[in-house]
Amino acid sequence: MSSKRSRSTLTGVAAALAAVVVIGGFALTNARNGDDAVLSAAPSATASDRSAPSAGSGDTSGTGDADGGSDTGDGGGVAVVDRSGPDLPGADVLDRCTSDSRATVAAYETAALGRVVMQCGTSAQGYEHIRVRHTGDWRDVLAGHTAERDWDDAMLTAVRTALTNPQKGLPVDAGDGKVCYAAPVRFDDGTAPSPDGFVKVIVSATTERVITAYPTDESDC
Repeated sequence: MSSKRSRSTLTGVAAALAAVVVIGGFALTNARNGDDAVLSAAPSATASDRSAPSAGSGDTSGTGDADGGSDTGDGGGVAVVDRSGPDLPGADVLDRCTSDSRATVAAYETAALGRVVMQCGTSAQGYEHIRVRHTGDWRDVLAGHTAERDWDDAMLTAVRTALTNPQKGLPVDAGDGKVCYAAPVRFDDGTAPSPDGFVKVIVSATTERVITAYPTDESDC
């Protein structure tokens, strides 16, 4: 009789332990799922690739060394524009833009959206939109700092840093399926453009294309 009671007791204990294991497994699964949801909603603000698009390459991934970016140490980079350097994005790239608006001017690996491209574009998006709407703004950034670089040298350098090493908490939702990135802009001698010492970049979250990029006096989105 005591043998049967012992077996019953052991069976009960084993069942209780199994229930605890199952409940713990569900709890761990839910916790992991919750972490994944948070990560996808608020992706990391840093990325490993912070180098410039190579001049003369139509489909770059930001792996050249024409211009640099520095890390502030607080989760965001500073776009550093060299006062002398190669002509970006290169004549061969711009030649392709005359016949193909979808040709790639530069490409960037981002933590939030994966691969983002700047196309030759149209009046509504991409390099052509920025050229038409913001050439003067970017020339103002260079004024008084260097006469050896053109507007798109500064623009492409700033866009690269903003996308691949964004400020902490960025990108943020900009509405209508767009997200906003921003970064400080400085020159290699440590000086800053005035008054517009930052860049703002708007990207389509659905097509992963750069829509526009312009200098601003606002430090975030």
